[in-house]
Amino acid sequence: MKTITKIATIICLMLVFSISINAQILVVPDVHGRSFWKDVKSTELPVIFLGDYLDPYSKEGISQEEALSNFKEILEFKRSNPNRVTLLIGNHEIHYLDTFYNFSRKDTLNAEYIHDLIHSNLQMFSLAAHADLGGKSFLFTHAGIHESWWTKHFKQVPKEASIICDTLNAYIENKDKLGNFIDNALMELTKARGGEDKAGSCVWADLDEYDKNTDYPKNIYQVFGHTKLKKKASIKKHFADLDCRKIFIITEKGKIKEY
Repeated sequence: MKTITKIATIICLMLVFSISINAQILVVPDVHGRSFWKDVKSTELPVIFLGDYLDPYSKEGISQEEALSNFKEILEFKRSNPNRVTLLIGNHEIHYLDTFYNFSRKDTLNAEYIHDLIHSNLQMFSLAAHADLGGKSFLFTHAGIHESWWTKHFKQVPKEASIICDTLNAYIENKDKLGNFIDNALMELTKARGGEDKAGSCVWADLDEYDKNTDYPKNIYQVFGHTKLKKKASIKKHFADLDCRKIFIITEKGKIKEY
C-alpha cells in the first residue's frame, strides 16, 4: 500500500510539474474589427484579449458593420470557451457602455444595439487579468496601471496582481457600480488624450506615460495595448505594449514573443 501511495504521489508531482512547465498564454492586442485574432481558434491555449474590439480605422478598409460582425464572433468564441478566453474592456467599449461619451470612430448608427449587446454579455468581460509565468507576476489590462491613479481611488499602493484584478473586476458585477466607476475613475486621462489628470486610467494610460516616468508597480510585469504602434511591440523591463496587430505568446519562462 505504501508503495502504491508513493507511486501515486510521484505521478501527481509529475503532472503538476508538466502543467507548470508547459503553461503558456496567448495575448491578442487591440482588434478594432481586424481578423488577425482568429488564429487563436486553432489552439487550446488560454487567450487574453486586451480590449478595443470595435471602431475600426477608416484607412484600413474595415466597415463598422464588418467590425460589429467580428465582435459578435469574438463573443461567440468566448461563449464557447468560457474558461479559456478572457475578454478585457478597453476605452472603445466604454463609450458604448456609457452612452454619454463619444470617442473617435464610434459607431453611432449601431451604438444602441452595441450598448445592449455588451450589457447583456457583461459577465463575459473583465477589467483585468493576471498570471504567474517564469517567476514573474503578470498583470493584463487595456492600458496599464499607474500607482498614482490606483492610490487616488483605492488609497493603497498596488502590490499584488491578483488583488488588483479582484478589485477592478468587482465593478463588472454591478452595472450601476460600473457606471459610477467609469465616470469617477476610468475616464481619467492626461493632456495627451485631452484630459487634465496626472495619469491615465487602466483604459486610457499612454505608452509615453510609462516611458517618461516610473509611476508603476515594479514587482508586477504589466502587459497592455491601447497605444498603437507601427510595426512591432514595445517590450521593456517592467511592461509591454503589444498594440501592433499581432498575436503574442507568453512562454512558460515568462518571455513575450510573436506567435
